[in-house]
Amino acid sequence: MTNPGRLLELADTILDGTVGLGVRGPRTAAVLTRSAFEMWLDAVSAPWTPKFGHGPSTRSKLVVLRALHGAAKGDPAEQVWHRLSRACHHHAYDLQPSAGEIRRLVTLTRGLLAP
Repeated sequence: MTNPGRLLELADTILDGTVGLGVRGPRTAAVLTRSAFEMWLDAVSAPWTPKFGHGPSTRSKLVVLRALHGAAKGDPAEQVWHRLSRACHHHAYDLQPSAGEIRRLVTLTRGLLAP
């Protein structure tokens, strides 16, 4: 299994043009960043999530994260999650996310992953 840090490195290589995906690059980097975020959130919530059956939703995990770690960790996590979700979902009327926008989300996600 890939770790969150490696996914963020892959996102960086896409955003800096090392891996040429053209106009699909920023959204692909956003998907990798969101995967890294979800892996981090799963690891943080592992102590209180059930080991069998359906686990809590991401929204529920974010609510508990805020309750356990305060707004200093909960607010940025919630903002990153919503911004990544919006960047990953494609609608015909939406513009592609910019590389700069996704770079900021990669940086914010790295900040959350830091101990």
